[in-house]
Amino acid sequence: GDPAAIAASEDLKASNREKGKDKKPEQFVSYSNLNPSSKSNPSSGPSPKPQRGYASRGGDGLGVSEEKSEGKEGKRKINVPAEAPKKYEYLDHVADIKFHSWGKSLKEALEQMVVCMFSYITELEKVEIDPSLEVRVKVQGHDRDSLVFSLLDEFLYRFSVDDLVCKRCQITKIDVKNWTIEALGFGEAFSLAKHPQGTEIKAITKHDMRVVERAGAFHVYVVVDI
Repeated sequence: GDPAAIAASEDLKASNREKGKDKKPEQFVSYSNLNPSSKSNPSSGPSPKPQRGYASRGGDGLGVSEEKSEGKEGKRKINVPAEAPKKYEYLDHVADIKFHSWGKSLKEALEQMVVCMFSYITELEKVEIDPSLEVRVKVQGHDRDSLVFSLLDEFLYRFSVDDLVCKRCQITKIDVKNWTIEALGFGEAFSLAKHPQGTEIKAITKHDMRVVERAGAFHVYVVVDI
């Protein structure tokens, strides 16, 4: 080839190499730290606190929670369901507490059960609904009892991770063939300065759990560990 062209090409390569010395390498984020299903390595220290939108749980079923992200215009408003009449109560139990909820459908009875659980944690009269907050929950079980367990366990997990108190719950999809539920939670972050501290719920249990259909209504009974 032309000696002059070859010399010019070599000078260009040398110049690019000198520029590359000052260029910082790209930073890559490992998404394995955000994957809730990844097993933690004991030698690597404690696992980081789950991030909103990545946390996953659901007892012996599958549970995934996520929150709507904020767009460029800030927090987006959501459609909050109207407040439903109270259809739940607390029943005495030997060492723990039993929740009883009911409704014309299994969907309504389970929505009431979620609200019942949070009403035991704090006074829902003091809880406001953040119009920009919407928590989506999807759980799966292998039968009716495990589905109920997974739904409550997931909402309790959201409270333990994000201090989120749900004043209202809306089940948007329930599939009793594949044992899945998709639900929305509405409320705000728990604050001791604003919300009275009720009784701590340590865990949802399957002890004496029952779903009964009688007289045209569904009744759900759940015992929680306090």
